[in-house]
Amino acid sequence: MPLVGIDLLFQVLFAMHAIRTGRDRYWVYLILMLPGIGCLIYFLAEILPELIHGPGKKAHKRVKKALDPGKEYRDAKYALETTPTIASRLNLAQICMARGDYDEVIAVLEPALTGQFSQDPSLLEGLAFAHFYKRDYKSAMGYIQRIYAHEDVKPKDYVRLLRAQVLEETGDLDGALAELTDLVKFFSGEQARIELAALYEKMRNHEKAREIYVDIVNRAKRAPSYYREREKEWISVAEQRLNGRT
Repeated sequence: MPLVGIDLLFQVLFAMHAIRTGRDRYWVYLILMLPGIGCLIYFLAEILPELIHGPGKKAHKRVKKALDPGKEYRDAKYALETTPTIASRLNLAQICMARGDYDEVIAVLEPALTGQFSQDPSLLEGLAFAHFYKRDYKSAMGYIQRIYAHEDVKPKDYVRLLRAQVLEETGDLDGALAELTDLVKFFSGEQARIELAALYEKMRNHEKAREIYVDIVNRAKRAPSYYREREKEWISVAEQRLNGRT
C-alpha cells in the first residue's frame, strides 16, 4: 500500500478512536490537519498511557483507595502546601469535587485567579461547577461568562452543557433550549440529548421529548458495546422515560 494510503488509514482510525472514546474535538482537528505527526502526538498523549496504565494498575489503585480513602486527599493537600502551583491546586480541587466538598474547591481555586491566571479556563471551569453544585447559579454563570469571553479558548462541550443547565435552573428555558439544540449536533455521548429531551418535557412538548428518547434507544442498539457501556446511565434514563418511569 502506498505511504499516502497508510497515512490516510491511520488518520481515519485515530480520528474514529478519538470520537468514539469521547476525546475533545481538538484531537480530531489535530489528526486531520497534521497527517503523520498528528497521529503520533495523539498516540503518545492518549493511547500509550492507557496501554501502560492498564486495568491491573487501575484495580490496584482502587484497592489502595478502599483501604485508605483519605490518603489521596491528604497527599494532594500536602502537595499544594509544599508546592503551591496551578497544577497542585487543580489536582486537589478535582479530589474535593469528587468528595462533594464544593466550598473547599472554591477556597482552593479562587486565590489562583490572579495575574496571568486571572482568565485561566481550567480554574474558571472548576469554580463554575463548584458553584453550580452548590446551587449558586448566579456565581456559576458569572464564571461561565468569563470562559465564553476568553479570546483564545472556545468553551468546551461540557461547559456549554453546564451553561444550558444553569439557564434552565434560572428559568431561561428558551436560552437553555437554544444552547442544547446546537450542542447535541456534535456532543459526544447521550447526556446532552437526555438534557434536551427533559427540557422539552418541562416545556410540555412531550412528542419531541419522546422522539429523542426513541432515537437514543435505537442508536444504542446499533452502537458498539464499549459505547453502550460508557453511556449506559443515559441510555437507561431514555428507556425508563419511554416506559413511563422516572
